[in-house]
Amino acid sequence: MDRLLDGPTQREKKMVDDQFDDMEAEEILGAPPVSSIAEQLEQRSSQHITLNSYLYSKVRQVELMLLEAPQLLAFLRVLLVDLPRHCGFQVSELWLYDPEHILEELVEGSERYGQQLQLYEELFSLQELYDVEPGLVKIDVTDTRMFEVLKTENGIDHAILMPLMDDRRLVGSFHCGYADGVLPIGPGEEDIFAHLASTISLTLKNAISRQTLSRLSLLDPVTRSSNPQGFELHLSREVSRAGRANQSMTLLIMEIDEFDDLYRHYGKVLGQFVLKKVVQRITSSMRATDYIGRLSGSRLAVLLPHCDEATGIHIAERELKDIEDFTIDDGRGAIMYVTLSIGLVTWDPEQRPVEDKVRLVQQMLAAGGQGLHMSLVAKGNMVSAVNFDTGGA
Repeated sequence: MDRLLDGPTQREKKMVDDQFDDMEAEEILGAPPVSSIAEQLEQRSSQHITLNSYLYSKVRQVELMLLEAPQLLAFLRVLLVDLPRHCGFQVSELWLYDPEHILEELVEGSERYGQQLQLYEELFSLQELYDVEPGLVKIDVTDTRMFEVLKTENGIDHAILMPLMDDRRLVGSFHCGYADGVLPIGPGEEDIFAHLASTISLTLKNAISRQTLSRLSLLDPVTRSSNPQGFELHLSREVSRAGRANQSMTLLIMEIDEFDDLYRHYGKVLGQFVLKKVVQRITSSMRATDYIGRLSGSRLAVLLPHCDEATGIHIAERELKDIEDFTIDDGRGAIMYVTLSIGLVTWDPEQRPVEDKVRLVQQMLAAGGQGLHMSLVAKGNMVSAVNFDTGGA
């Protein structure tokens, strides 16, 4: 044992060295032949690719903009507005696979991009653009795929199709169109756009994750509608939009009548169940542009864009009747009925231009709350419209 711990003797080391000296050098099968430094430099020089440095710098700027885009809407603006301007394309468009309509919910205001942003329930339309293994494709007017992409723009002779991948799965396709002679795109430029496609795929995934987390932080956990912070944020955005478009908007502040008594008598579980059912019922009759949130307890808010006071009163009274007739099964064989009280306020940009958006949002919420109080004092199940300026009925 002591002999082994001491290691090999000098005589044994010499025997091993002699054996290696007697062995002939063997080549490793498949290994590249050894080349000199001079040969390597010559190979590198011969393989040099001429690159459009201007286009390269512009694409790099776009990639940095994508990496810095804080939200999904900012990401879309970079792809569909900034990228064509920076890189010399006539137009760009984005196709995304959205089988569960998650992106449709996340991307508020996507209608501004029209056909430039398309969401697909089925993957077939995207797969048809590529081979079995999707890779960057450059096509011209002789290719039948030109009839499917970039339909919003005339005078496009060429297009670059970039597959967007997530873990080797096709999740989208980004297209850029250009006319003859506008952009010289050779093998080097194709490599640039292949790298751009990878950057778009990565930043798209990150933007969706951030938007999802942001959206969850603005949701009420009970009703899955917007929480107070989320509703005020949406109301602020709608005030800006309505001001630009010079369109009226109406705010409804609602509360379930005698909800506190119901909550005390039946408990938290059934109270929250009733609240969820009422929110679902109201949501089912809302327009696509309407927005609902839970402010506190059983107090709800519904925003009605491009809606004047008369139309708002009609919608509110219809909601009252619908909830009054709505039967709620408590799951134990009993049927419950509830009613609503509603306060209503309408803002008309022509009559009251935006001076302080934050103050205007708070004034609308306060006025709607005042109208709600008037309905509650009058024993509920009614609508009270409040004049925005005077606070009168």
